[in-house]
Amino acid sequence: MIGTIRINLIVAALAGLFTFALSIANNLLLTTCLKSLYSFVILFVLTFGFRWVLGVMTGFDHREGKQSLDNYEVNDAVGQTLDMTTPDDEDAATREMLKANLDPNHSKHAAETQFSPLNPPKLVTKNNLDPEQLAGALRRMSED
Repeated sequence: MIGTIRINLIVAALAGLFTFALSIANNLLLTTCLKSLYSFVILFVLTFGFRWVLGVMTGFDHREGKQSLDNYEVNDAVGQTLDMTTPDDEDAATREMLKANLDPNHSKHAAETQFSPLNPPKLVTKNNLDPEQLAGALRRMSED
């Protein structure tokens, strides 16, 4: 866990005082004290849970007062180098493409395969529709 029990006491005391201050105007003294005690206890326990979760997430072990590296082997070289090599097993298509780019006759081949945009069919609208057919279609659709 991270921190000490003092953190729990401070958070719980602040919550108890805040609850007391807000509820004294609307409740009896006994009810206000009970609500303040409940908020103190609830926040005291929740702070333990919060400290435990933070301790687990950060890997902090409080037994020795420092991080526990019992299960891990310390290696200073890990993460210090960057491997910038490419794999040797290139595929044949990639090699051919690279050779074609270096070839002086490539411009002739590129001229043959010029970019041409797609020509999708145009949308056609029917302007002269019979109003009776439209009304009939609308009635059939509204019945379903």
